[in-house]
Amino acid sequence: MKLSIHHRTCYSYSAPVSFSDQHVFLRPRDSNVLVVDSFSLETSPPSRQRWVRDSYNNIVLVTHTGLAEATELILTCRIAVHSHEGNPFDFVLEPYATGYPFDYEARERTALAPAIGTAVPEAATVMDWFRGAVPSPHRHDDVVRFLGDLNSAVRASIAYERRDEEGIQTPDETLRLRRGSCRDMAMLFVAVCRRLGLAARFVSGYLYDTPPESEGAGEGVGFNRAVGSMHAWAEVYLPGAGWKGFDPTNGILANAYFVPAAVAIDPSSISPVQGNYFADVPVTSTVKVDLEIQLSP
Repeated sequence: MKLSIHHRTCYSYSAPVSFSDQHVFLRPRDSNVLVVDSFSLETSPPSRQRWVRDSYNNIVLVTHTGLAEATELILTCRIAVHSHEGNPFDFVLEPYATGYPFDYEARERTALAPAIGTAVPEAATVMDWFRGAVPSPHRHDDVVRFLGDLNSAVRASIAYERRDEEGIQTPDETLRLRRGSCRDMAMLFVAVCRRLGLAARFVSGYLYDTPPESEGAGEGVGFNRAVGSMHAWAEVYLPGAGWKGFDPTNGILANAYFVPAAVAIDPSSISPVQGNYFADVPVTSTVKVDLEIQLSP
């Protein structure tokens, strides 16, 4: 399956500003099931660009606009990827890790320690919610079904709302409001997993939504509640299978329609565009994001 991704981000300012280097986390992560055929980023003002890899092996594009001043910063990204379709359940777990709970082996626990032991701030209420939201909170013979129950519980409990501005709600706030963006739901899922001793991390990327089968089929025919914006989900490390994606926004296991761009323990470190602007007077700003993902021939 070939996908074409067109992503445009526009920051508007109330007065001319200049810019620091911008760190752009928009290029997908190549893997055995995902190949990036092409990637381009145009900026206004124009920029010099260089590639770096961060500590999570994310591929980051750094843009430099020099001393240019402008009332808008526009980033227009075009991506072509080839995703190998397959069964997301086609993996074999190590015998000791087929059910919940299980213990990671020592060699894995050392590498996974940040994804297990890093507490998610303000998550005091998550376990009370979890114990009442899933059918078997203490023990399950099938760890994948157990995580699927958690995935479904987040989707059923939290109403989706799009929010382009930076920032993530705490899990306690998400549970109190009973609504949140995809990144809020992903962090609620991650918070529960870490409290259960499961290695979990945050993923930012793209999700292709299947179009309606016919014209006039109506809104909501596709499965993606977050269509039209970048997506966020979670990954859990399962011995024998590796990092497996769970999407609590839509209540499904990640498949070939998911295109990860960046992973991290702390989601604030992989916001899609990161940088500062400078001005001599107080300045207000707004952001508008447009995203289109289509099948390519």
